[in-house]
Amino acid sequence: MNSIPLKAYKIGAESIYPYPISYGKSRLAGSIQTTYILHSKGGCMPGQPDIFNETAFSTPALNAGILQNRIISKFKEANLEKSCRAKGPKFPSNYLNLYTFQKYEPIDDEALEMSIRASYRQVYGNLHPMESQRPIEIERRLRNGDITIREFIRQLAKSTFYRANFYEKVNQQRAIEINIKNILGRPTLNQSEVRHHIYLLSEHGFDNHIDSLIDSIEYKDLFGEDTVPYMRCWNSPCGIKTSDFIQSSKLCRSFATSDNIFHAKSILLEEMAANQ
Repeated sequence: MNSIPLKAYKIGAESIYPYPISYGKSRLAGSIQTTYILHSKGGCMPGQPDIFNETAFSTPALNAGILQNRIISKFKEANLEKSCRAKGPKFPSNYLNLYTFQKYEPIDDEALEMSIRASYRQVYGNLHPMESQRPIEIERRLRNGDITIREFIRQLAKSTFYRANFYEKVNQQRAIEINIKNILGRPTLNQSEVRHHIYLLSEHGFDNHIDSLIDSIEYKDLFGEDTVPYMRCWNSPCGIKTSDFIQSSKLCRSFATSDNIFHAKSILLEEMAANQ
């Protein structure tokens, strides 16, 4: 048994891709050494991440409350970065030896296309938007290095298309389950977590609920700024229980189903069973 590689014990797959997908153009954006040519007769666009991304030094909106103030979250993240916390999932065999000092992701066109496809697949599932429904503007900002993958995921999750299909067409608890699966790559931990997000939705709105997931320390430690989220409960990383594996299998029945259709159908079946 000792001769069997650790990876051979893994069950299923972390994503539909052979490895997590990343794109890190924003790390080099703004440098005069790396430019993006918009058009053969246009100028160079090296990217402006300081304009399109909030940092610990950004000015908060005048009407932003304490919970809605993302500047506080960015300040906490900036302090955590100094400790070089390890990025990505941790396993019992390597947890104590992991740390991330500096990590640079690919910035080529192939990595960009793979990242965009993986982001749509993770957030929208099999419910593909039409060409006119795709947020082309944020795709251009990602390509130019103005925003990170993390901000790209945030904008997809806040889009009108996502809200109409994955929030308004299902009940509140199912919507929370879908959002946590799509953004954090896991099922809900317990009813206490569900109640917390129900409170955020009812008191502070849908956008604040999405921000609470993407600005969480859990997201930052697992995916960082440049990695597309993926389902991560298949191979028993640290902090994941056996019940999380079972719940993940229920949320991800197959690659051919859509989250909103599956959950809407399950709600109807539950109501039918209750009436009988």
